[in-house]
Amino acid sequence: MNGQVKIAGSKVAFKPKHWQNEYNHNKKHIVPHYGSISSNDVYFLNKHSNVKKICEIGTGSGRSTKALSKWGAEVHTIDQYDHQAEYKPKNAKFYFMHSNHFWKTHNISGFNLYFIDATINLIDAKEIFKRATDNFKIIFHDYKGKDKGVHNHRMVLQYVFDKCHTEESTGGGSCSLIECEKL
Repeated sequence: MNGQVKIAGSKVAFKPKHWQNEYNHNKKHIVPHYGSISSNDVYFLNKHSNVKKICEIGTGSGRSTKALSKWGAEVHTIDQYDHQAEYKPKNAKFYFMHSNHFWKTHNISGFNLYFIDATINLIDAKEIFKRATDNFKIIFHDYKGKDKGVHNHRMVLQYVFDKCHTEESTGGGSCSLIECEKL
């Protein structure tokens, strides 16, 4: 694609700030500043990942990617940096770009489950809903105090409020789950 996005038969120049697939990133390796998911979170992800297609936003070490791929789902994992993930399951496809760029350049849909372990925005919430199946789940990591998971959970819930029937629960070490059925 060489830094261009094809929209309705035309090409639009687009160069993302951080993107490594098909783009020469100006940094060879970004040292990650993140925690990893706990064993309880791994169990929680395993419990909910028996689906066909998963989108993960925020790859980190790849431990969550490994947990999500346990049942053989097609996993698409997005992170703006290549953290040199330790775990790279065969059924996972890695995208080293910001989620906003992923939505603009990849027409992938039919997601049954989303795992969010990065700060997202309203564009993400809209794309998550648009690309989801009629019944889907969203798991938010770092759902505690004033951490990103609380912000992400509130924003997505506010966006889907009048578009879905929802059930909420918590689990793992610090995860929240929203199960959605589109109206």
